[in-house]
Amino acid sequence: MQLDIFNKELVKEVEPTFDISFDDIYNGYFEIFKSREIDSVNIIFVKSEYIHELNMKYRGMNAPTDVLSFSQSDKQGEIYISPEFVYTSFKGDEFEQEILRLIIHGTLHILGYDHKESMNDSLEEEMFRVQEELLLKYIKICS
Repeated sequence: MQLDIFNKELVKEVEPTFDISFDDIYNGYFEIFKSREIDSVNIIFVKSEYIHELNMKYRGMNAPTDVLSFSQSDKQGEIYISPEFVYTSFKGDEFEQEILRLIIHGTLHILGYDHKESMNDSLEEEMFRVQEELLLKYIKICS
């Protein structure tokens, strides 16, 4: 499995108190997804304007969002995360946790999971149950 993270500096620009090392993010990612068949994932942190453009181009939604994922296959993909957008709702430790949650969320989409009923994090949906289970493991590894 290959994981590459781009534009890491954007996370610290938006939330200077971000306290999780990217080494821990890498190690945690490999640990929680080791049993899943993933070849390659790129995580790209982007500005709100850029994710807004992607959201318009690929989803027809004229607004920024927190995360978008694109599958090149069921084993490869890219995850775009806007730290600026996340920061509008989450600060400090909540911001750190939400970044980890979005990494998991995007990866689950690449693996074929989807939220069918709503965009809300309803634990009634399998995707969100799996996401939150993996998040608990990821937080333990990264803390």
